[in-house]
Amino acid sequence: MLTLLLPLALVALQDRAPSAAGPDAIAARGAGLSVTVAEVDALLVDRHALSPTGREALEVLLKSRLLDALARESGITVSEEDIARRWKELDLRTRETGQAGGLAQVIAARGLGADEFREFLRLALVQERLTRRALGMGPEEPVTEAQQEVWIGQAIAERGLERPVPPWTDGVAARCGTIVVSADEFAAFLRARLPREDVQEACWHLLLQRGLEKRLPDLSAEAREHAAQDEVERRRAKHEREFPAMTFEQRLGALGRSLEQLQRDPSVRIAALSRLWVDRKHGEEGLRRTFEQERDLFESRYGRAADVRLLFLVAGRFVNDLVPRTFEEAERKLEDMRTRVGDVADFEGLVVRFSEETSSRKENGQLGFLTRELPAEVPEELRAAVFDFLDAGGEVGAEGAGIGPIRLDTGVALLWVSNVRPSPPWEVMKEHVHTELRRRLVVDLMPTGAMEVLLFAEDPVR
Repeated sequence: MLTLLLPLALVALQDRAPSAAGPDAIAARGAGLSVTVAEVDALLVDRHALSPTGREALEVLLKSRLLDALARESGITVSEEDIARRWKELDLRTRETGQAGGLAQVIAARGLGADEFREFLRLALVQERLTRRALGMGPEEPVTEAQQEVWIGQAIAERGLERPVPPWTDGVAARCGTIVVSADEFAAFLRARLPREDVQEACWHLLLQRGLEKRLPDLSAEAREHAAQDEVERRRAKHEREFPAMTFEQRLGALGRSLEQLQRDPSVRIAALSRLWVDRKHGEEGLRRTFEQERDLFESRYGRAADVRLLFLVAGRFVNDLVPRTFEEAERKLEDMRTRVGDVADFEGLVVRFSEETSSRKENGQLGFLTRELPAEVPEELRAAVFDFLDAGGEVGAEGAGIGPIRLDTGVALLWVSNVRPSPPWEVMKEHVHTELRRRLVVDLMPTGAMEVLLFAEDPVR
């Protein structure tokens, strides 16, 4: 609704106002560690400045500055009465669409404050009036969003637009004539516009990197760089296996990142340092010992796996508007289908025609390879049914084998197992053990709930 009420230049709104915290203020802390606002902002710029969200944020910030400058040059002012009148108009239109709470409800849903929204309304009115003046229109003549966007685009083109690629060594993120957006201003604005989860993740990664560096106090800066380079090369090799049609650098560029940014990213440093720590502490013998001590855990997650397809019918104890059949009716129907399946192609044909689980039906029923515990999003009852069948000596021939019907909370499933993959060799399982030990290290460094993000508090710690 809101996007229909404001000019296109202001469509993408902030989730919250930029924090007033200075660069040296503590942004987040946990487990005896802390990171500053400047460190978080530098990482967010690295990760997001050239993304669609970052580019849009810079455009909105630059346009707002330009609108204010042009308004001053033209002697255009917007009074509180003008804003109140527009507020009332938008509130009425919002209620007419069925929003009982009016404009205030829409604003609250977008995470905006009333003062912040009034500022957007002021800029919207400024843009309308500047557009009317430029086009020679009367003060009350309707002006479209398209007209406003064409006008402001021309205003920017006349003054010239510079948007250098970060890092901004001169401290300028964008320049349009005499209008300048500093790197620091943009960083604060970007932080405010990003989803809270992205900011939390940045804080988390920075704290984890710091914690790992403390765990490896004897590691020189040169050794850290070497470990990070090795991690980047591992990612390059993985990319080349999965995306042979494009280079690693091309893929990074498409994501708005560079090789240099990736190498200094805390996520890469965490992976590199945690790998190094596990190698030092455990070594090959320690990995093998961990596997033998916890064989059941690793086998249940990464061991023998079955390639499984699903056909699902919605059912319940009673039939109603949402439940078309009883459990018993669904079981009889699936049992009949099972007798008509000769191979995978037959089963996939039935899935396309009858399955009522939409996500798997789009993939011809494929759930992929299941182990006893993974993937977690596949109901435990289905994974258990597959391995109960295999443990009991069930045969999966060249055509596959059917399992079920299996009753679930919301319906009944029929499974088709087409292939069974044995537990991987040690060279593959070793990497799973290594990954698990790195995961445990991270949990030990920063237990769940240990991090406090002060950027979202009223008064950040200084």
